[in-house]
Amino acid sequence: MAKIDIIRNTYGGLEYLHNALDYVTDYRALYIGGYGVNPYDTEMAYKQMLYTRQYFNKVSGNPLVHIVIAYNNEVKDLATAAYYGQRCAQYFADRFQVLYCNHMRDEHCCQFHTHIIINALSFINGNMITTGYDEMHAYCNYVTAVTGQKSWFYFDNKAVYNGV
Repeated sequence: MAKIDIIRNTYGGLEYLHNALDYVTDYRALYIGGYGVNPYDTEMAYKQMLYTRQYFNKVSGNPLVHIVIAYNNEVKDLATAAYYGQRCAQYFADRFQVLYCNHMRDEHCCQFHTHIIINALSFINGNMITTGYDEMHAYCNYVTAVTGQKSWFYFDNKAVYNGV
């Protein structure tokens, strides 16, 4: 079973966006990719997302959606995890800038998991991403189709910004 953690309430504005990009691409990242951004240069990816927001004059508000997909233990190799990560990130790529990467197991997760950072503002029309129950249920079904693993999601509000 794949567990999908959707972090929508990200406080700290654009600084949080910068920190999230740095976090997911740090030394733990095993495979990195992106759509509409340079995934190998987080400063460039940040600037590309910021330019989109500036173009539509929407630089305040929630800058991103952070999705973490933890695959079950049947995913034992990086090639499979990377493929799933790329396909799961691709779901948003026709409307949003996306950076994704795979990490290996940590103490709270299974063998591999994928982080997906999505610019919350569409590069097509400047609309904000919608991440309600219906939208995330459809995404969960997509992840199930891609991975062959029954998937479930929950909204996680752990990304509390403390200004440090």
